[in-house]
Amino acid sequence: MREVVFIAHRGASGKGHSPENTLSAFREAINIGVDCVECDVHCTKDGHVVIIHDSTLNRTTNKKGAVAEMTLEEIKQADAGSWFSTLFTGERIPTLGELLELTKGKAISVIEIKPNNITKRVIEEVEKADAVADVILQSFYPEAVKSAFEINPMIPRALLISGQLPVIRMSSILDLIYQATQVGASTLNLSYKIITPNLIKESHKRGLNVWAWTVDDESDMKELIDIGIDGITSNYPEKLMSLRK
Repeated sequence: MREVVFIAHRGASGKGHSPENTLSAFREAINIGVDCVECDVHCTKDGHVVIIHDSTLNRTTNKKGAVAEMTLEEIKQADAGSWFSTLFTGERIPTLGELLELTKGKAISVIEIKPNNITKRVIEEVEKADAVADVILQSFYPEAVKSAFEINPMIPRALLISGQLPVIRMSSILDLIYQATQVGASTLNLSYKIITPNLIKESHKRGLNVWAWTVDDESDMKELIDIGIDGITSNYPEKLMSLRK
């Protein structure tokens, strides 16, 4: 089978796995054997880059408050595991540095930049960890992707695109490709619902990879592979890896 990049969404974070964006989730995904682990980052009040999806702690910890209004010390006191299962009570919100240490030599870290004004801090952490060759930066914000390219063009970049309806019209396909190339992205990472064979074909013609998020159904995974997808993100990395056997 053609080698497709398999990415664990927020680690192995699906039902029956581990709490999202924790070291347990990333460790489990690495043990399953995926190529990449995907994470989301925000900055604390005192400038530390931490891994959490939301801008607040409310949904995934036992504390409430905005990440940007709390210090790292305060954030490290939050329990990021018990909401998911009592098996993970005491799990902490990791820093980006902790993730990069965990994944070094084992998996690529795909880092989604949430607020677009923290790109410089994220890259500083990547460089500090000597992990330029071990990460991919991505964002829904074109300006964040462009900023990443300008700060350190050696770090690969992906432009995230959402949507509900398949992209069929050639003008729409070319517009997406233009958006990606204008900001220095080498990958278009799109909602799997909008990906079409022609979108992949035209992107490949122009040197762009096409990834799909977030795909949890095996039949959808197989269909995407059949039409030439380059990478698939899933909450269930074991389903992805079963397709490689």
